[in-house]
Amino acid sequence: MKFFTPNELFKLSWLLAPEDDAVTLERDGPDLQRLPYAMPPEIGVAWLDSLIFPDGIVLYRAVHDMAPSPRGQLIPLMDVDGLSEEPAFNAQIWLSGLGCHHEYWQGRDAPPVEIVAFPGRDTFRYKRLWQAKVLVEGGVTSEMKSVVVPDSVMRALLGGDATDTLVSRLGLSAARQAVVLPMPLHVSAPLRDAMSGQFAGAARKLFAQARILDYLGGLLHFVLSDDLPPAQPASERKMDELRDHLVNLEGAMPTLIDLAKQFGVSARRLNNDFTAKHGQSIYSFVTEHRLAQAHALLLSEPIALKTLATRLGYSHVNQFSTAFKKRFGYPPGSLQRK
Repeated sequence: MKFFTPNELFKLSWLLAPEDDAVTLERDGPDLQRLPYAMPPEIGVAWLDSLIFPDGIVLYRAVHDMAPSPRGQLIPLMDVDGLSEEPAFNAQIWLSGLGCHHEYWQGRDAPPVEIVAFPGRDTFRYKRLWQAKVLVEGGVTSEMKSVVVPDSVMRALLGGDATDTLVSRLGLSAARQAVVLPMPLHVSAPLRDAMSGQFAGAARKLFAQARILDYLGGLLHFVLSDDLPPAQPASERKMDELRDHLVNLEGAMPTLIDLAKQFGVSARRLNNDFTAKHGQSIYSFVTEHRLAQAHALLLSEPIALKTLATRLGYSHVNQFSTAFKKRFGYPPGSLQRK
């Protein structure tokens, strides 16, 4: 399935329903165009609203109601393949949920770069080639808003020097075509409100254009301040913080998605970095640590197996006993008898 904007041609492939096609977004389409996502209803329902302006600016709003699908999983939605006539600046914010893009900055033959964002952590891109797989968090309703501004339009609105400064201060370059940065709500507020439901037709587009300009000006002002944090990969210090967090956890183990939100990286990246630093996956580390705790407690004090199993996050005492015996070669009750 293909859709056009004034300066771009995109090809979308549905990952959950590859045989389906959908309506086409028109180059000179109506006020507001809606593209429903193709997916089985037992997984969820989603759609994309777009406002396309004659100068090439495109405003998007995507809603993904993935409540039927399992919480804590990343659900693949679509594969995007597009090329712009010129580089374009893209800002993307999440009002709820979590979004993940596997982006191919150097073409499909090179490994993808994983970009993960959620409320408070906004994504910025500057590129011509748009190739990515799009995934969202399952079990929740997520909402995303985004604006795409061609480079020539950015320079007409902000000026050439200001545009170059904005792109540079955000950390964007040919080698790094997307970054995720924490952003205060007041910076993203104009973009959040740009696609207003209180207007229609020409009034809706006029209001949206004004809010987009407010957003770009506010973003430029923010990056020129000293408050913009650098975009950094997950550090060894962060992995040590995660280890300390896991050691002090009691009860049910949080999902990787929840941990990824807390530590600001994707679930896969978090688990890979933790494994590289500590030699075990997150799940293996927690399991090993909790069973070692249980062994020490059973040797040092009388405690009911059911109480211990609940404290360590097992839903049933039999699960705890099975895991304990697999780890140490004997059941936990044998320590109690000793």
